[in-house]
Amino acid sequence: MDYREIVKTSLQVLRRNVMRTSLTMLGIIIGITSVILIVSIGQGAVKFITDELSSFGTDYFQISPGADQFSTLTGSNTLTLDDVEAIKTDPSLTNVNKVIPVSLQAARVTANDEDETVNISGTTTDAPAILRPEILYGEFLSSENNTASEHVAVMGSDASETFFGEDTNPTGERIRINGTPYLVIGVAHFESALAGSVLSNSIFVPINVMFREIQGQERIQEINVSVHNTELINQTIDDIEVLLRDRHDLNEGNENDFRISSAQDILSTVETITSLLTLMIAAISGISLIVGGVGVMNIMLVSVTERTKEIGLLKAIGAKEKDILTQFLIEAVVMTVFGGIIGIILGISGAFVVSSLVGIPFVVSPVAILLAVGVSSLVGIAFGLYPARKAARLSPIDALRYE
Repeated sequence: MDYREIVKTSLQVLRRNVMRTSLTMLGIIIGITSVILIVSIGQGAVKFITDELSSFGTDYFQISPGADQFSTLTGSNTLTLDDVEAIKTDPSLTNVNKVIPVSLQAARVTANDEDETVNISGTTTDAPAILRPEILYGEFLSSENNTASEHVAVMGSDASETFFGEDTNPTGERIRINGTPYLVIGVAHFESALAGSVLSNSIFVPINVMFREIQGQERIQEINVSVHNTELINQTIDDIEVLLRDRHDLNEGNENDFRISSAQDILSTVETITSLLTLMIAAISGISLIVGGVGVMNIMLVSVTERTKEIGLLKAIGAKEKDILTQFLIEAVVMTVFGGIIGIILGISGAFVVSSLVGIPFVVSPVAILLAVGVSSLVGIAFGLYPARKAARLSPIDALRYE
């Protein structure tokens, strides 16, 4: 049995019915394209989020007030500056690097004939070590600014552009926050696509000034803690949890009145959720492969009927059942493999276009491609087997007499 001759014959048969062959392959093409496209976009999204969080730093974690995320929105006030100082000065917390409190409040800001509502962030001089901004002009807040409760402000780059225009250095200018004048001492730009736009649209002031002048109370929305050794971050989190529970007089049966989350936790959660969604959608898209397989089987059954006399002639001149079975099976496999190759090309091209338009990394999964080729081949074998066996078992006499 010459397999090359069988493949050549199969291609000739498929070329005789180009339109029918193309429509039969369409289901396979759509299924393979969808699977590769969705997997590539999903992996690109995971890489994008991972890179953004990593650029913001995986060596820190956040402590938020309240037992759940709604507590922050409703103004829970369970964290204090004393908690911040306790974390900074506890001699057992040797892995702690920097600790910064963050207090947030929207306020009315006027400057240079502009009047806007802007997010004001009260923090301390160590904020750049964790938030990692690029200081475009001037400097960030100093410890003296906070100690003396000076009315100074560092503007995010987008906020600076809103009030003073593009490529303008506003240091030395005055802005008013809720009517009170503040001296601009610097401009900071934040690169992160996830939080960068929010931070770049914010204005930073000393946290003591935030409490006294803007909020009118001491309310901390989060405490950010960076560590020296990321491998010990979970142990550091556990140690700080014990410290805060003791400071807040929480008994063994009481739940925490604060929440601790690390960038690593967020990364793993995002990766898990995105991977599950990608797998689920890819599996749904894979249903079209089954539809395509049914189409292959139907067309192959039609082909068997159309070529009944041809099968009779082949058997009459000595072709064995195995030869007939192989020829029809190869026709089905060739059709699905070609459909798979076209689907792979379209899937990769589509993923590239989407990643370029959306701005996420272009990721092609070799596993998805190998899986697509394997699945398309299996579909050809599985759905082509029945028509091939039917053709192989035809009686040569009945086949020759078929009209």
